[in-house]
Amino acid sequence: MAENCISLKDSTACPAFASASVSTRQDIVDQFPFLEFVSSVKDFDKELQNYVHHDYVKRKYQDLLGCSNVKLTNTSSLYARYTTSVICNGIVQSSRGICNVSPDDSRPLCADTCALSATSEELVAVNPDLCGTPKSNFMDQIRSDFTICANPADSLTGKCISGSENEPAECGYGPNLLGLCGFCAESSPNATDSCCVAADATNRCRGLELPTVPSLPPLFPSSTSSSNPSASAGAGTGLSGGTIAGIVVGSVAGIALLGALAVFLFIFLRQRRDRNSSIFNQPSPPRKGTSSMQYAPGNMAQGPGFDVLPGGRVARMSALQNNDDSPRGTAAMKYDSSDSEAFASPASGTRRRPPVTGRRNGSLSSASALAGDGDTTSPKSGSGAQFSSPEGVASGQSEQLPYFRDYYSQDDIHPNDKVAVLWAYQPRAADEFELERGDMLKVVGIWDDGWATGIRLNETVEDYDGKHKAQRDSGVSNGTDRRGSSPAPTGEIKAFPLVCVCLPEHWRKTIEGDPQTRSSMDSQ
Repeated sequence: MAENCISLKDSTACPAFASASVSTRQDIVDQFPFLEFVSSVKDFDKELQNYVHHDYVKRKYQDLLGCSNVKLTNTSSLYARYTTSVICNGIVQSSRGICNVSPDDSRPLCADTCALSATSEELVAVNPDLCGTPKSNFMDQIRSDFTICANPADSLTGKCISGSENEPAECGYGPNLLGLCGFCAESSPNATDSCCVAADATNRCRGLELPTVPSLPPLFPSSTSSSNPSASAGAGTGLSGGTIAGIVVGSVAGIALLGALAVFLFIFLRQRRDRNSSIFNQPSPPRKGTSSMQYAPGNMAQGPGFDVLPGGRVARMSALQNNDDSPRGTAAMKYDSSDSEAFASPASGTRRRPPVTGRRNGSLSSASALAGDGDTTSPKSGSGAQFSSPEGVASGQSEQLPYFRDYYSQDDIHPNDKVAVLWAYQPRAADEFELERGDMLKVVGIWDDGWATGIRLNETVEDYDGKHKAQRDSGVSNGTDRRGSSPAPTGEIKAFPLVCVCLPEHWRKTIEGDPQTRSSMDSQ
């Protein structure tokens, strides 16, 4: 054993701490002055009992708690529950490192015993007959006493020493009969406690007038507790119930909001993907013009190639046609990326989505060369009665084309071809056709703004399929028959967007190839 250390074996004051030792070094003596007179365990027991009933009472209740009326001549009623055990614990824990005592031999007092002792101190301090009036901040000192007592980590484990283990008699109140009777009162839930029965509290407390206990300040307040300047102990603060509830509710609400945003984003992206999956969900190109006209047939001769008509847009359209043997080949370097994205290459082998074309420039005028009056205000371009728009040459905005690539196949649409309506169109001007799915039109003119002029035929695509089924089965060229067998059209000429139509032989497979259109047809 280290020098100046005294074993507590056979101690009567601290029997539960018998395996520990206490130091009489000066820094320990400064905390517990009675150790100055201790040289053996017998001296320790004697001096401790004397200290508890005299110097300790004066220091605790007069100096620290500030009681104004302490009677030091009779201190038995000032003995707080388990006071001796708390002092034993304090000395042992302070001496453990000095005396090289193992943790198993220096077990601390249990935290609940520390709390019972602190509450008993509080009862003494609020009793005007015992203490008078304490300091206004006396609870700070009591909380500090509890913190120091329960500070060891093992005070909350099964290894700790309970107060009843060290002071089994009198329920831990020692000479304090008033405290014992208050604890074991008939109206108290502790009346049947075994320690009360063992202390014969019923008979000993008969006729004893117990003081009225006022409401006690909480030993563990929800607000921050401060430390006493006489003791260096810190007390941690926790969150109140309202704060914890607010955190929980806020967290749940935040998670729910994030979940709702995720669901909304998923639905939005899915709807956008579904809209983009159909070629029929593209807007039809707008156009200008208000008047209609009558058609007088002309000689619409066809050639193996065609000359690029005036206007930059026509040159870019021509550049998209892969024909190196025609003048269109030289124009291939002049088109830009915006047009190349709108019109797919004929050799791509994939179905092209309807491009968003520009506005249609020029209207159908009764004075147009398409009416056959030879008016010089609507000059012809190219050969074979291929007409420009009345405003096209002057403005450089719209030009007539000899053919146009079908949006829904790799075939070309020529003037005098029949086309079938894929999806309905509501006219925006008087010189435009109202289109219904399955209608048949005959193309008269094709324009570089994505529009065409033509006449309505008195047949539907189903009629066309029936008449030409045998011809399709025989392998005869559809394009040759489509133009060669068509009579000269008569009737009112109006405009229609090419994105709404396709060649009739591709109509059904285009309809059946689109899932949205197929489901719409099934519902009808």
